Amino acid sequence: MKRFQKFEAFTGLEAAIVLIAFVVVAAVFSYVVLGAGFFTTQQAQKVVYSGISQATSNIVVIGNVYGDASGTASNGAIPGSIHTLVFTIGLAAGGTPIDLNQTVFVYQNETVLQTLSPASNISGGGPTGAPPAGWQWEIMSIQNGVLGNTLLEPNEQMTIEANITGNPMNLSVGIPPSDSFTLTMRPPVGAALPIAKTAPGSITNWNLLY
Repeated sequence: MKRFQKFEAFTGLEAAIVLIAFVVVAAVFSYVVLGAGFFTTQQAQKVVYSGISQATSNIVVIGNVYGDASGTASNGAIPGSIHTLVFTIGLAAGGTPIDLNQTVFVYQNETVLQTLSPASNISGGGPTGAPPAGWQWEIMSIQNGVLGNTLLEPNEQMTIEANITGNPMNLSVGIPPSDSFTLTMRPPVGAALPIAKTAPGSITNWNLLY
């Protein structure tokens, strides 16, 4: 008589358990892989957004830049030269608010490189107030905002008055006729904004810089 050899085989329940285990392992592995992919994508987006915010300036100059040669300049100014700059700034489209109290102003021409400091009353000068002291700047007026605030927000426009004379080393400073200069604004976030202008060939009390 022929003998049949016995083989152990999976039952339906055992097969189902193994299949479920494989599915669970595959699902966990897929979740880990997808999670790592999403995290990498988010980090890449942060890098891109950070790069864009650092590469583009949030501040723009609105209108013209003027040079004031009237009144009494600080010590060291060249006679008949521009000693005060006046210009209006605002935020670029989509720009984030910027605290001007943390913004650095740097003036430069062929012979002078000087950092301006904020005036003691940075936002209280007003259009009829005294100009800032030598190598200082202040907020002269604010449109669509309240004077006394140093945070430049969307839809606001701030008129800045900067005194570029009063060199402590008694060098001849000021902007003479046809002289070129650059006033750079370096906000805490975003790229610097260089304002490069040239004085007219003939200086009057109030000058349009080009």
